[in-house]
Amino acid sequence: MKHLLLTTVATLALAGAAQAQSTLNVSLNADLRTNDPGVNRDGNSDGLLMHILEGLVGARNDMSIAPMLAEKVDVSDDFKTFTFVLRDGLKFHNGASVTSAEFLWSWNRYMDPATQWSCRADFDGSRVVEVTSVETPDPKTVVMTIAEPSPVFLALLARPECGQTAILHPDSVDDSGKYQFPIGTGPFKWQEWRKGEYVQLEAFADYVSPSNEGTADGLVGNKDPLVGFLRYMVVPDGATVIAGIRSGAIHFGSIAAEQIDEFRDIPTLQLLNVPTGGHNILYFQTRNTPLDNVEIRRAIAEAIDLDQLVAAASNGTGTPNMSLIPVGSSWYSDIQAQRPAYDPESAKARLAAAGYKGEPITIKANRRGNVPSYPAAIVAQAMLQAVGINAQIEVLDFAIQTDQRREGLGQISSVSVTPRLDPSFTYTFFIGNKDDDPSRMWEDPRAIELMDRSYVETDPDKRQQIFDELHLLMMEEVPSVFIYNMVYNWLAPKSLTGMPVWESYPRLWNVALD
Repeated sequence: MKHLLLTTVATLALAGAAQAQSTLNVSLNADLRTNDPGVNRDGNSDGLLMHILEGLVGARNDMSIAPMLAEKVDVSDDFKTFTFVLRDGLKFHNGASVTSAEFLWSWNRYMDPATQWSCRADFDGSRVVEVTSVETPDPKTVVMTIAEPSPVFLALLARPECGQTAILHPDSVDDSGKYQFPIGTGPFKWQEWRKGEYVQLEAFADYVSPSNEGTADGLVGNKDPLVGFLRYMVVPDGATVIAGIRSGAIHFGSIAAEQIDEFRDIPTLQLLNVPTGGHNILYFQTRNTPLDNVEIRRAIAEAIDLDQLVAAASNGTGTPNMSLIPVGSSWYSDIQAQRPAYDPESAKARLAAAGYKGEPITIKANRRGNVPSYPAAIVAQAMLQAVGINAQIEVLDFAIQTDQRREGLGQISSVSVTPRLDPSFTYTFFIGNKDDDPSRMWEDPRAIELMDRSYVETDPDKRQQIFDELHLLMMEEVPSVFIYNMVYNWLAPKSLTGMPVWESYPRLWNVALD
């Protein structure tokens, strides 16, 4: 293994030397699942594609929504009609001008069931919001109408996990309709994908940034490309990432929490600890034995000393949080701070009353270096075994673990989930009928009804009440154990300028190598 790692680092170093200095090499902990926005996606795909693709609106640093390709957005008094006026001078990466026609083409492709866009159900009425019409009265104007008022419609359009509902050029697909690669409007354009090795993007010379004050702001601030190329290098092993950064072959990479102490005082490197709104979770498959028994789930929650688990898994950087709402969110209340008490004796009593006989309960984990999947699983396993639960660990490739979770397989999965722009979106990721989507963990009709109400309630105080009620219900039913909001730890040379992170994503516009 040591020889393999050294060989990999040597290869990276040679690759780095061969690249022009204007190439920024970034490590990816796993290869892309896709380059089709919002289709078979994961966080790596979302983060890369946001450099290529843009939608009508996007998220600021504070998660509020602002125009992106739109110059302005007008909302009707009844909050059901949204009129977007495109900015002047917008170009696709193939040189074509951006018009409302390309938005309509993109929208129709997203809403075609054959595309398998993961966000289609959020707009077709299946999950409350229903887009009833999309009109393009002139080349600069898009008018979208929804059936009922929604406080989150613009945020729905802006989500990174939906590819920002980006405007694609029709040449992104071939004559037969098969998707090829993304032709968008972002600061970088698609160049090459060597699967399992790297993805390379090239700066878009004709890029026109949204109106800004000269600084990065979420996905809508100053977005000028300051390097000629971005090369995303697939390096799943954390030790190889560190060796690559030390050698200069990798300029920016995320490292595991247990590795950060050795880099706090190295003068040539900068260490960035970035809290995010994402979640680290022990994700339960609540239809599968024995986790279909709520008393077993409650026993697991009581068996886990959350403070100790978080301190160990995050190397002291995380804050325990059993809520689906991030600690720093304006929606996080005193009720959201409630969590089951650590009580191993009560856990043992619950297990006995539930008739638990030592059946194995498997925690699926992956060893990606920059997330606490495996460390959290190890600590949780010890705590569960201490109360008599026969906890086992199965280590899987990240892609296989993700596929199995989406298919509803297994019992517990130690996973990290990227941040969402609104609490409703986070709840939607977890709540729903497993007959329709096996990946959903929680299918209580009361939870589904509350989630649906959160999409149409425009009064902020009433929305807060909905989220608080959802949290109390979750504490009662324990559909999973939420551990803490993700903290990503990034390494870069001191010569890297700009702020190269937004939430859990590398954000590599307005970033340069000195």
